[in-house]
Amino acid sequence: MGLWGDWQASRERRHRVGLYLNHVLREPDAGALAWLTTLTGSPGVAARELTFARRAVGLIVAERDALDDRTAADVAHQLAPVIAAEARRDAAIGREWTDRWREYTSALAVRGSAEPPAARLARVMLTGAGVRQPTTEQHGTATQCVLDMRAALNEQLRAAIGAASLPDDVRPSALRG
Repeated sequence: MGLWGDWQASRERRHRVGLYLNHVLREPDAGALAWLTTLTGSPGVAARELTFARRAVGLIVAERDALDDRTAADVAHQLAPVIAAEARRDAAIGREWTDRWREYTSALAVRGSAEPPAARLARVMLTGAGVRQPTTEQHGTATQCVLDMRAALNEQLRAAIGAASLPDDVRPSALRG
């Protein structure tokens, strides 16, 4: 592929990642926002935590469910200016996002836990919202919220970037090299 073809492919890739990122950056689901607001007592806190959760889940989906390794980097690269602009307007929001992202990645990195990853991510979301000791019902609802986010974002990633397809008779590791 020549220089012109590379430029066109890069431009198309940025466009596709931008389509996905538009879904990652959408406003929180009204039902989830109303539910979390009842727990926190503050619509602002609930919206912030749902926004952070959606961004984190969006990055995780891009990393784990994409066709290639570049997708997660491209999504993070296009998300960075959005976060930087928010941090310029309010430095506390930038620090909170950084702290929360570390908590999400730490929760996801836990190995050997009987608790599923979505439940661990839900716990991070609830803790960030100020719910330190959630009831079983609250934790279940938060876990379902995370699962719904993941499913919706996975669908949007597939629509924007494409779905991975592997031959039935070949192991994925055999496709390397």
